[in-house]
Formats: sequence, structure tokens, C-alpha cells
Amino acid sequence: MSEVIGIGAAPRRKEDLRFLTGRGNYVADIQRPAMVASVFVRSPHAHAEIKSIDTGAARAMPGVLAVFTGADLKTDGVNGLPCGWGIKGKDGQAMKEPPHPAMAQDKVRYVGDAVACVVAENVQQARNAAEAVAVDYHVLPAVIGLTDALKPEAALVYDDVPNNLCCDWGLGDKAATDAAFSKAAHVARIRLVNNRLVGNPMEPRAAVAEFHPETGQYTLWSTSQFPHVVRLLMGLFVLNIPQQKLRVIAPDVGGGFGVKQFHYAEEAILTWACRKVGRPVKWVCERSEGFISDAHGP
Repeated sequence: MSEVIGIGAAPRRKEDLRFLTGRGNYVADIQRPAMVASVFVRSPHAHAEIKSIDTGAARAMPGVLAVFTGADLKTDGVNGLPCGWGIKGKDGQAMKEPPHPAMAQDKVRYVGDAVACVVAENVQQARNAAEAVAVDYHVLPAVIGLTDALKPEAALVYDDVPNNLCCDWGLGDKAATDAAFSKAAHVARIRLVNNRLVGNPMEPRAAVAEFHPETGQYTLWSTSQFPHVVRLLMGLFVLNIPQQKLRVIAPDVGGGFGVKQFHYAEEAILTWACRKVGRPVKWVCERSEGFISDAHGP
């Protein structure tokens, strides 16, 4: 029979003991047979054309199994990341949703945009090889700040999205609101700025992906707040994996704060890469890497 707890009671927490005694099971703790490590090469530029990516030296380094780029994903038919929650503007038109490849193709559009993924026997070998990947960029003008992005002279992040405007959204009765303000005895105006921030949870993002050739099934362990959303979006829209062939597991997650509610590119890349190399693949985000690759807010 379930325990009934009344309002105002102080129920004892059940999960603390294993965390405080080091018995938690986070994604970084997961070990799979023959597992290998991955490291991402990320853009130092906010906006640039990718003229070339030379992976030859990195592929020849000790322990390296593969170096993948956005071109490899494109060749294999890997789709871009979808927006999970589309909206319509005041005019009833759907918001603009430009392509969002899991790894940059032709252009990078923010500092931290992934341009290559190195898979090696261990993480130190992957890091060494990542430093050997040579990317030739043609740096383009960038925009910083939402209001600056809307200025007529602002550089376009996407060539097919005029004025960098995704959607002009409104709520309420504009005519009634304007009428109320016109009749008001006094109107106060204030400009508020919400700064960008990094969620910075205790545990950075991480993922482990494994392909089971005997069944054709995939398993992804991820630091996700919404594993079912990841399974849906990644399976149906990005990798074309039937839902019954894909399992997404969220073990202990050391803080989320909204940062871990999205389907991230790294999850899709690892799930694709584990089959390519024939080994389970792990990626654990470094703290500084999270500052430039996590979804920011508000």
C-alpha cells in the first residue's frame, strides 16, 4: 500500500544516500565493452565560410579510428536538427526554420559550432587528434545581440531569412491595449535587458551510443531531461531510425535547469558514429566547451 503524505509534512528524501556515498550512475560513469571516446572540433568564429577541412594528419595519429565532418553526415543522408516546438507569427505564417545540420556544412554560424568529430581509443588520443584537424575559414561579419541583428545593415546569419527575423509573434488585443494607453493619465516607459546566460549544471552534457548489429537496435545514454523527445526527434527526423529500434536512457542527471531539455547534435552524431566505427562511443562535454555549445537562455 502506498504511503500517504499530508500537506506540510517533511518526507525523507530517498535518493540522497547513493549520491552522497558516490554510488550515483551518471552518463560519464557508464562503461561498455570496447567503448571508444570522441572529441569535437569547434569553430572559434561566430560567422565564417568553411573553405576546407584537412583531417589527414588527425586520421594518422595513434589510436584514431575516424574523423567525421559535416560532409560525411550529408553523404550518409543524416538530416538536420528539427525545432521541437514550431510557432506561427501574427500574420498566421509559420516561423522560418532554416537548416540546422548536426555538424557545420559550408558555414559556421556561432562560436562553438561543431565542424569535426574525432573518434579514438581513448579521450587523450582524441584530444590530440582534434588539435591536428586544420580548418581554413573565411571570416564573415557577425551580429551580436537581438536588436543589432534586426538592423537593416546587419549581416544575415542565413541568406534566406531576411532581416534575421525568425518570427514576429504577438499575444493579446493590440487595438484594446492601444486604446487603454491612449486614455491613461500617466504612462511609464522602461527598457529591460535580459542578459544571455549559461545554465552551468553540476554535470556537463554527455552521451554514450551503442549499436547492436545482432538486432539492428541502437541505445543512447544521455544527460537528458526529456529522453522521449530525443528519441522522437532524433529517430524520426534526423537519423531515420524506427522508434522500435531506438532506446534512449537518461540515468542520473546532475542538474538540468532547461539546458538538457533539447535534442542536441552530439547525441545524433554519436548514435550515427557508433555504427560507422562498430564500437560504442562516449562523449563527455568539458566545462568550457559547454559554455559555447549548450543552449543558452533566457
